[in-house]
Amino acid sequence: MKYFFVFDLDGTLLNDAKEMAPEVKAMFDRLKNKGHETFVATGRALEITQPYLDFLGVKDRCILNNGAVIHDLASGENLFEAGIGDADIQATIAYLNEVNVAYSVSTSNALYTTENYELGYYDRFMTMFPEYPLINHQGASLEDIQGKTVYKILAQFDNDKALKTHKAALKTRIQATVTQSMENYLSILPHGITKGGTLKTYLEQRGVPLDRLVVFGDNDNDAEMLALSQHSYAMINGSETAKAAATHVTRFDNNHLGVIDMVSHYEDK
Repeated sequence: MKYFFVFDLDGTLLNDAKEMAPEVKAMFDRLKNKGHETFVATGRALEITQPYLDFLGVKDRCILNNGAVIHDLASGENLFEAGIGDADIQATIAYLNEVNVAYSVSTSNALYTTENYELGYYDRFMTMFPEYPLINHQGASLEDIQGKTVYKILAQFDNDKALKTHKAALKTRIQATVTQSMENYLSILPHGITKGGTLKTYLEQRGVPLDRLVVFGDNDNDAEMLALSQHSYAMINGSETAKAAATHVTRFDNNHLGVIDMVSHYEDK
C-alpha cells in the first residue's frame, strides 16, 4: 500500500503566525493524486481547526483535542470521544484557581475561559477567519460546564519555568493526562488519552501497518505519535521530547516548509 501521512498543525504545518502556506495545500493535493492518504492530528478543537481542513480539502476524518476526539467531517459526528472525569475536572480547576493560572475548557458545545485568560490566540483566529464562528464564554464558572463532555483543559503560563512547576504539581493531584502542547500551554486530557494512543487504535481499525505510517510533529504531545513509526519526523523547531521520540528531525523549521522537504522523499514511492 501507499503511505499514510499524519500531520500535526501548530509548529508543524503552520508557521509561527498560524498561517498555512499554499505550498502545503499543493503537497496535500500531490499526495492524494499519487494515492497516499493524508490525515491531521491536532491538539486543537474542531472550531479552530476547520478553516485549515477546508483549505487543505480534508473531508474525511481527523484527530482533535490531542486524541480525545476522532471526528468524521462528512457526517459531522464524532467516531470516538473521551471526556475528562468529573473528579479530575474539579481538582484541576480548583488547583488552577488556587494558583491564579488562566485556563480554557474545551467542551462538546463551546469554549469556556477564565477572565484572566489571554485571548490573543483566539482574537487572531477570529481576525484571520471571520466567517468561522467561535463561541467563547469568558468568565464561566465550574457550574457552567457541568453535564458537558470536557475534552481538554488548557492552562496558560507566562514562562516555561512556571509551566514545569505546575505540570509537576498537577500530576500529583489528578489521574488525567498532563502534557505540553504549545509553548507556555499545558494540556490536561482524559486519563490515558494521547494523540499517539488514539492514532494507533485508529490505524489498527483501518488495517494500516505502522511501517507505512509517516508522521510529523513538534511538541511533547506528539511524542507517542512520533514513537509509532520508523518514518517519524520531529520538526527542528520542536521540543527535545519530540525529537527524542522521533526517528528523524527535519532540516528546516515550520517557517521554512520543513515538512515539505521531508515528504518529497516519499511522494513517488
